[in-house]
Amino acid sequence: MTNSQDILRRFADKKIACLVLAGTALVLGLAGCGPTFDPASLIKTTRVLGARVVAGEPSESPTRASPMPGESATVTWLVESPAGAPPLGWAFALCAPAASSTSLDCSGAPFAVFQGTENPPRMNVTAPDAVALGAAQNLLLYGRVCVDSAPIFDPTSGLPSCSEGKPGTTATATILVGGPTTANHNPTAERGFTFDGAPWPATAPGDDPCAVDAGVPRVSAGTEKHTLGIATAGADRETYTILYGDPPVETTKRESLQISQFATAGELKSAYTFVEGSDETAADPVGEARWDAPKAKDLTGATPVQFTFVVHDGRGGTDWTSRTACAVP
Repeated sequence: MTNSQDILRRFADKKIACLVLAGTALVLGLAGCGPTFDPASLIKTTRVLGARVVAGEPSESPTRASPMPGESATVTWLVESPAGAPPLGWAFALCAPAASSTSLDCSGAPFAVFQGTENPPRMNVTAPDAVALGAAQNLLLYGRVCVDSAPIFDPTSGLPSCSEGKPGTTATATILVGGPTTANHNPTAERGFTFDGAPWPATAPGDDPCAVDAGVPRVSAGTEKHTLGIATAGADRETYTILYGDPPVETTKRESLQISQFATAGELKSAYTFVEGSDETAADPVGEARWDAPKAKDLTGATPVQFTFVVHDGRGGTDWTSRTACAVP
């Protein structure tokens, strides 16, 4: 075991005040600890935006986000940057969360630790068996993602940082453990998009979105109130049963969707779009977001703007997709 892995195990037993929760209690958007940041929806630095869990066979449709006890799952982290994919270093620990529903502490030593330099960070985790899990219904996966550096952990406090003072993000994800009557599937982000009412297709890898024939929206600098249409499907809002009330009784609920939206330029009027579980106005509701194009002074020429949409179902299911526009002076 390397020294950083040993320290990471100690890190699991410490209170980490700056951790943020992805895909469950904290609605999307991971940030590092430190001074004032750009708006949550603006990608100006390398950011960790979410984690997606795929249990069992990747060919399952829809994919499951809840591994059974003893089953393996792949966890992929979404890392976005305004200027290509930078070199990364990362380390994570998998553990049972503390008994308090508001705590991000581990209840004991980690089940496993993971290190790597792959971008995006990706790791294969195995849910502990029922005996090791005990009463735990979720797993906590957390650690540090560093840009062009390696994660380091204070041996006394367990607090994470990055070598050479480089930037990084402390990130966590909660993984629901499935059971005979408990399962959760990932929603599907790629349901279709429109830009100001016109179809908005994805850009093929390697294509120049600012080429005249690129087929993506071409918007003038300083224009405002562009409407982004985000299609969803009713099937992505699964029903599930919880104990609710006093005395508690089995109650059927339906998931809501939270769509976190990000852009590399301009201004999104809201960081989130919501589709409530109780929304029965349409079988497949369409969400809307508003975006203002960047000002001419912020452009040096025709500039690609990447939009990233991360869909969460509130129980650990996550998916994401992207679109591109071209802003011109």
